[in-house]
Amino acid sequence: MVEWIEFSDIIGITIVIYVSVLTLNNSYLRKDIRIGIIATGIALAILYALDMFWYVGIYFLPVSEHTDFILNAITCLVYLMVPVTLSPFFIIFTLRKRTVRHNLGLALIALLAVADIVNIFRPIFFYHKDSYMYYVPWGLGMHVICYGAFVILLWDMIRSRFFDYEDVFLATFVAVTMFIGFLASWINYDLKTLWLSLGISYLLMYLALTALFNKVDVITELPNRNAYARAISHIKDNYNTIVLIDLNGLKKFNDTMGHQVGDQYIFSTARTLADAFKGMGTLYRIGGDEFILISKYTKPVLNDTIDSVLHKGKCDEKYGDFKIDFAYGIAERLRGDAVGDVVGKADKLMYEHKKISKQGR
Repeated sequence: MVEWIEFSDIIGITIVIYVSVLTLNNSYLRKDIRIGIIATGIALAILYALDMFWYVGIYFLPVSEHTDFILNAITCLVYLMVPVTLSPFFIIFTLRKRTVRHNLGLALIALLAVADIVNIFRPIFFYHKDSYMYYVPWGLGMHVICYGAFVILLWDMIRSRFFDYEDVFLATFVAVTMFIGFLASWINYDLKTLWLSLGISYLLMYLALTALFNKVDVITELPNRNAYARAISHIKDNYNTIVLIDLNGLKKFNDTMGHQVGDQYIFSTARTLADAFKGMGTLYRIGGDEFILISKYTKPVLNDTIDSVLHKGKCDEKYGDFKIDFAYGIAERLRGDAVGDVVGKADKLMYEHKKISKQGR
């Protein structure tokens, strides 16, 4: 008889192993992101292992107050793994950009962790009697707080990075999956569904991050050519102007000072431009020294912005001590223009500007 074996927990552990192996071999992800995913996976694996111990206790321990205490303690530790599962990944992922919203999510997670420990000795959310689990009225509060913290941190993560419609769609499915798990737990006492929803959400989050980092340039942290290709394939008429930018002097940096300095020059210029265009559109790195901005703003507004950047003469000092020097072309979409037509016009204007700037040197 193997009725005490919980195969749903084994499936959860299998998901953790699968994601962990992929993460360790995914060179596109930053090191700190890989650490966050692995740490989350370890916490999830502990959760599934503890849940299996709970079922062993149900099947093999006699019905008594002592058994109720043991089962309650195990359940509290299982629930404790939920905030532990959420915290390492989200702490590391948004370590560089803390917000009030982010800190609120982490505070809710810390509150849940403390409450789970207290619940071992005093029923705050649930208790066990005659080997059965019962929620107290505050049990619903636990689910609301936990899901609220999860949504807050998920939203903060989305806002802190470049997420296109596919990434947001996948992140939405993560939130929906978690919500179904919490509903099953509260309404039907169906903890199996809750724990599996955590595992499925873990897998979906990994897929979302993989898709995201495949579309982010490793040097500038701007959306890359893959992201640009996806954007223009769905752009339709949701833009007004396209700006093409080509850096001057990159070859000189690479040949005289090395590619590492060249990369620093690219980074400094890219981040300076990204700051200048903030709120005006999306800036992509589409080649070694080529960038493209897709914007809803008009040509005069963007031209004034670019002129103000060039007038400063240098990159923002927080990004590096480099002269800012680039050629550019700005083209507005006219009625009937395909996106390729507008890009072509911007490209032609950019090379004309580059030719003029070379003659003036």
